[in-house]
Amino acid sequence: MVDNLGLDGGTVHVATTTRDQGDFAVGVDPLELAARRRGVVGLPWAWLRQVHGAEVVTVTAADLPARCGSEGDALVTRDPGLALAIQAADCLPVALWSAEGVIGAAHAGWRGLEAGVVEATAASMRGLGATEIDARVGPGIHVECYEFGEGDLDRMAGRFGDEVRGRTARGTPGLDLPRALSIAASRAGIRSIGVDGSCTACQAAQWFSYRARAEPERMATVVWRDPGSGTDQAGRSRSAS
Repeated sequence: MVDNLGLDGGTVHVATTTRDQGDFAVGVDPLELAARRRGVVGLPWAWLRQVHGAEVVTVTAADLPARCGSEGDALVTRDPGLALAIQAADCLPVALWSAEGVIGAAHAGWRGLEAGVVEATAASMRGLGATEIDARVGPGIHVECYEFGEGDLDRMAGRFGDEVRGRTARGTPGLDLPRALSIAASRAGIRSIGVDGSCTACQAAQWFSYRARAEPERMATVVWRDPGSGTDQAGRSRSAS
């Protein structure tokens, strides 16, 4: 499904693939992966070797080939016609945009959130001229399925507050990853954030899950602007179906 977000400076699109669209992991056969990517959007894709940190990679149309495959967990650009992609299967994929035409994509698992990936992405977008930033979060594992060790849960609660503590469906300690991301987004000054209600662990027919089913496959969440869109137009973003 593709969401189209109208801006005065062009249109931002956000898409998340499903199980039926196949595996978008970096290690997939290159020809198969290229075909799957074209099936989502026929633009050059920017992608990273994600390492669960907070490194943000800025890409342009000119340096895209050199940047693809860099280690990092977020991408930002102000150039139209580039598809910024995050691969995930339980971690939260985040698409970000601003009225000025700056877009971003972040891979936000618990380690990345702890490291500050959301804040770093917003800061990098502002460095490219973004003012107000909005975001949309794709499917990920939810607290009812996300059993979490007490020590690591204490660390996350120390970082984001006790409201990220929860209980799984079995009654064991769990981490509320979407709540932690919402707190990080608020601290980063992100104006609005929409969170997908889908749990990758619960909804096996639609999503891959490493945590629940040890599946190596990954979905892709992609954000892009139309080629030829302006980069310096001001305007409020609005959701359009």
